[in-house]
Amino acid sequence: MSAHRGGRLLSGSAAVLLLLAGCGSSSKSASTQASTSSSTHASTPTSTQQSTASSTAQPPAPSTTTAPGTVTGTSGGVTATLHAGTHRPKVGHAWPISFTVTRGGHAVKAEVSYEYLFAGQVVAHRSRYTFTGRFKDIFTWPSSAVGYPLTFRAVIVSEGATINLDYPVQVAA
Repeated sequence: MSAHRGGRLLSGSAAVLLLLAGCGSSSKSASTQASTSSSTHASTPTSTQQSTASSTAQPPAPSTTTAPGTVTGTSGGVTATLHAGTHRPKVGHAWPISFTVTRGGHAVKAEVSYEYLFAGQVVAHRSRYTFTGRFKDIFTWPSSAVGYPLTFRAVIVSEGATINLDYPVQVAA
């Protein structure tokens, strides 16, 4: 992949960064306790099959895929789950995602932010929401993301634990 910038030809992650920089943002950022909140924004996806869970005191632990479209990670007693509809979202179509964060089966306060990876490197950061228990978001993928293997990473922070939930995507036209 390459892009032109000020007369220079950029390649690899620099070009992806430029593509992601043009992606939209969420229209809502409100959330409510133990209920579902939603927002809408445009973003760009990534491609990594494994999710990782980590905390500041412990090394990263692998997350698991428990069902199609579901990734779960646990750290410091906190469990976070990402649900997404497909690994091949379509440009201009809604791509819903949702998160559940618990400790011992009970909803806990958490924060989620999004990162986008290309070839294993973070190339952009988007959005940040605080919620308790559950959170929903809806993306509309831009045409600039078509064909690139990207990884959508949800970074969950709760009760001192940080859990990275990686979800590979490749946007289709």
